[in-house]
Amino acid sequence: MAGETTLAESAQAIFCSAADYLGQSQSKNILNITRYPTFKKFKDSQPKLLETALDRVDVDVPTKDVYAFLDKRIDWYKSSLLIANKVVSDLHTIDRDFSIKSKGFNDGKMFYLRGDKDVMGTIGAIFKIANKSLTTQLVKEEIPGVFGFTDINKWSPADIYFANPTAKEVLKKELSKAESKSSSYDITDLNNCITKLINGGNLLPLSLKKTSSTVQLKKVNWSEDIKSKFLRDIKFKNVSDWKKYSRLDKNERKSWAKFKKGGKTETRDIKLYSTLEGGVGGEIKIRHDPSGSSGRFVCEFTGSEARGGSLASQKLFAKIWSTVDKSTANKFLSEYDKSNTKFLIRKKELEELKEELRSNKHPARKNVTEYDHYMANASAELLTNNTMPIIKKWFSDPRNDRNKFIRLMFQVVTSRSPLSAKFVIAKG
Repeated sequence: MAGETTLAESAQAIFCSAADYLGQSQSKNILNITRYPTFKKFKDSQPKLLETALDRVDVDVPTKDVYAFLDKRIDWYKSSLLIANKVVSDLHTIDRDFSIKSKGFNDGKMFYLRGDKDVMGTIGAIFKIANKSLTTQLVKEEIPGVFGFTDINKWSPADIYFANPTAKEVLKKELSKAESKSSSYDITDLNNCITKLINGGNLLPLSLKKTSSTVQLKKVNWSEDIKSKFLRDIKFKNVSDWKKYSRLDKNERKSWAKFKKGGKTETRDIKLYSTLEGGVGGEIKIRHDPSGSSGRFVCEFTGSEARGGSLASQKLFAKIWSTVDKSTANKFLSEYDKSNTKFLIRKKELEELKEELRSNKHPARKNVTEYDHYMANASAELLTNNTMPIIKKWFSDPRNDRNKFIRLMFQVVTSRSPLSAKFVIAKG
């Protein structure tokens, strides 16, 4: 089965389509958690509505898998209902061309798309050309604060697209244009194309964040003035009280035995706290994920109810830091690379014992195995214990320009950089 993110985004596309078909007045009565407290009850009572909704949905996962996911995850079922009702009632406040409050908008020719070929696939292909073009590379080198994009989600975090056949045709032509001018076609050209499609009422990128109560619709990157004000309002608050990690016993087997009995260790992450627009609290958690083929450095932003985005590159983290303090940024990257080499050697040793070690599980936390415990030890002792002190020391010193660093991080992590695309976010 597909991952949670894919299933959740596909579920939201289906419910947004259902709300669009019903119109505002019917939607709030039918897409109602009180009336249908579980997805099973909704599905059994509204089979025809779901069939109709699917006529204008194109997602890259089997419908049966989405339904199975919603049967198990009432939190995502509720979030999908809340967001769908908000989109159908208030999308016109984002752009009058998308007034879908009444039934039958655009003669039923607007589609909710997730991972489809004609819209998201084509945009992805255009982005790949634009991001690699010589013109884009020159902009990254010449303009401070422009760091480029490690992946398409940093350009636009849209989970689904609301689009019609006109958008598909325009994007097809735009791809041909980008292919014919691959060295000069840049991110600005792609952004202009997206803007024209939005202004014409043909396409709208939607980023849908999980919620459990109220929903807000917000335009992002629509106006440079608004973006600048948002970034100016971001201020560094403090850094978490990070302490060096120590295993529970020098002997690793004994350490695991003490962990199973409830022994506690220091956390392996460090958190940067800030205030955002309107005084709302924000947090950037910096950690090392030892899983996967080679482990990875991760920065995750959270604010309000929803996870707001992430950055998974120590090199990009250091590049952002270098615009504020090049010396410390270089020190961090050098230490990370040196420590990561040692970690990878230990990881390879543990991989050879993975099958045996995974057979031993924590009695109270069945998802944690002896292998996981040893990997956490290696991650902390060989990597984070050497790199986190550099971060802790710098952010504890009020003489450093901590506000600027945090603002630059937010630009990248939340897709608000100078070259990021327009999108609409629905969040709690």
